[in-house]
Amino acid sequence: MKKIIFAIVFMLVSNVAVFAATATTTTNWDSAAALNRVNTIGNKIVKANGIGQTITFKVSDQADVNAYANINKEVYVYRGLLEYVTNDDELAGVISHELGHILNGHCAKQGVLNTGVNILANATARVTGSTLAAGVGQQLATSKLSRKDEFEADITGVDLMTKAGYNPLAMISVLNKICGNYIDILQSHPSGEKRLLNIYNYVEYNYPAKLKTGFKTDSYTKALAMLTPTVQKRKASEKLTKKYEKEQKKLLAQKEKRMAKAAKKSTVWDGYYTTLQLMAK
Repeated sequence: MKKIIFAIVFMLVSNVAVFAATATTTTNWDSAAALNRVNTIGNKIVKANGIGQTITFKVSDQADVNAYANINKEVYVYRGLLEYVTNDDELAGVISHELGHILNGHCAKQGVLNTGVNILANATARVTGSTLAAGVGQQLATSKLSRKDEFEADITGVDLMTKAGYNPLAMISVLNKICGNYIDILQSHPSGEKRLLNIYNYVEYNYPAKLKTGFKTDSYTKALAMLTPTVQKRKASEKLTKKYEKEQKKLLAQKEKRMAKAAKKSTVWDGYYTTLQLMAK
């Protein structure tokens, strides 16, 4: 058992190192111009979608290829990512994804769940005497939920950026550059191909004209080449086609609920998180 736990931890640490190594930077950095660019695109998306929440957009001069949203409804875009995107459509894809996390209450939900899991993990550590086992248990317990959140944020992001006039295929283009095909069960993010296929299928069903227009970047071309065999296999199979249509109809039914969340100033999870914080004082 100890050998299995050690192997899992080793793989987790190894994957973190791989992502850290992808960061690149240049000597020219204008933070004011970068902030203006992020705010221009971010606020355009917010306005076009009638988002009722107050979102703050910020930039970081860190060289990591990264962006994130937090419980304070702030979207941070790192310098490394700004230097990585090819155009404003790709940046809109990143920002829309992070807005998806905020609008769906993922940030607040993760805060609530992490608090609960930490309590359980600490209790497990006291009983078993193994903090390592508790830590691995926490990772496996929350990773599945996090992967579900990433899929949902991608789909919400596609709707947000499309309504703001950006090409949703840009999300596939930029994510193909930065998400790898790693071991799915041990990661908070879905593997690259699964994630890109999820976005492609959604765009194909809801915005078919965009597929005909395409997206002229090398990264999108490579992603399309990777996804095409799977898409062709699905189209050639009646069983897979029915499964695809069932999934897309379900997402379409959920679309109105997702967009209704965008008009609200807070989510149920925001309320839970606030209550939890008050109890902790």
